[in-house]
Amino acid sequence: MVKMLFFFLTLQIFFLKTLNAQLPYTQAVFGVWKEQNIPYGTATDFAGGEVELTLDLYKPIGDGNCLRPLLVMVHGGGWIAGTKDDNDVVAICQQMAARGYACASINYRLGLHPDDYYEPYLFCNDNLNPLGINKCIYSADTLEITRALYRAMQDAKGAIRFLKNRNEMDSTDLENVFVGGSSAGAFTALAAGLVDREEEKPAFTLALPDAPLPDSDLANCVPAPANRTRPDLGSIEGNLHLGTYDARVNGIAAFMGGVFDQNLLAGPDTPVIYLYHRTDDLVVSCQHQPLFPLYPFCYNPINLCQPLYNRPFAIGSCSLAETLNGMGSAAPPFFNDILDFGQEGNDDCLDDPPGHSILNIPERCANLSGFFAPLIAATGNDPFLNCNSNATASLSIENSFQIFPNPSKGTLFFRANKWRGAVVQMVLLDAMGRELAVTAGSPDGLSWDLGHLNLQGMYFVKISAGWDSEVLKVVFR
Repeated sequence: MVKMLFFFLTLQIFFLKTLNAQLPYTQAVFGVWKEQNIPYGTATDFAGGEVELTLDLYKPIGDGNCLRPLLVMVHGGGWIAGTKDDNDVVAICQQMAARGYACASINYRLGLHPDDYYEPYLFCNDNLNPLGINKCIYSADTLEITRALYRAMQDAKGAIRFLKNRNEMDSTDLENVFVGGSSAGAFTALAAGLVDREEEKPAFTLALPDAPLPDSDLANCVPAPANRTRPDLGSIEGNLHLGTYDARVNGIAAFMGGVFDQNLLAGPDTPVIYLYHRTDDLVVSCQHQPLFPLYPFCYNPINLCQPLYNRPFAIGSCSLAETLNGMGSAAPPFFNDILDFGQEGNDDCLDDPPGHSILNIPERCANLSGFFAPLIAATGNDPFLNCNSNATASLSIENSFQIFPNPSKGTLFFRANKWRGAVVQMVLLDAMGRELAVTAGSPDGLSWDLGHLNLQGMYFVKISAGWDSEVLKVVFR
């Protein structure tokens, strides 16, 4: 009887795995192209300056899907560094776009008021810093990091609303929007997905006394106009793109992150959560520890760097998983992708960064997409059927541009039904989304000689005019 039960359980697991493997949005089968430096707003940074916020948008090539799931990714860097071009978020966006997602990597406001005392130890000064320590992490107090998180959260919410506003342009599904991030970006993604009521606004985001005058060695951490006032940071939503769509998401992907308040996990509308972490992480502990434990573990004991104070306690992925398990049926669904490397501080000081990296990003994205896929399917999103209900609009888009002859032997001619009199950009992409050639001109009657490239097989031409763009398939023989 026990053997028979084990057999049926094994068979059930096999069929579940097979089913998940066959669900849409789980296989990396598409080429990917990227729209760069799309502005989504401006906001005031911690020092009183105006910052332009931009994002890159990754889309699958040739998917023919009118309702792509949307994932908004937030980079790491301790809220003082990093960009939308960081390797890990770029790799995740490429992997998820290859699976049929539209994926945005965003920039957001960085920086915090630094400490009024800093002593440049031998390995943590401007002239000799082989450890790669960013001295701007020496914050004025524990509230500075949490206020930096709040600003980043506001920007992430603004980016989500911005992308929802252009859902028709990007063929994205408003019912399947997700947010994710790495390190500080994971904290930001969790905050953006969990903080959804104004009564959840933390008290430390109200007006505070002015920040101290920074130590002279930290003066470069504060950009112009170097305002030291700490005003009320405003609504949890920020002020970008309010009115049409909200910033709610269906799921959160947290790579090496955590929260400062685990009470945010409670509530009937909490999104599903994916958790990735290494248990030996010395930048963000997987447990309930102050941020940046690498300092006491690796640097402070041998006086390489000034001791790091003002580190707020954070609840890392291991503690989050324990909390979610303890909630039982009240917990939102979550996926535990935590890798056990033993206790933090165990011979990890020579890692770069110590225990703080995403191992095997394709596998992580396979796990992430497999976790989100049933949720997407449950909303009725089927990429093979999504465009049927909008056949007229699809036909109109398809016929707005024509390429001939197709197949071609080298020279392309274009006929346009829109953008007459405008100047459009045309980009030739291979099946992997790599840019091969670019031209520009009036779209109607334009010819493009590509014979010198000796092209063979299937390619894509992306035509762009302002915010609007289309992608057409062309075959060369």
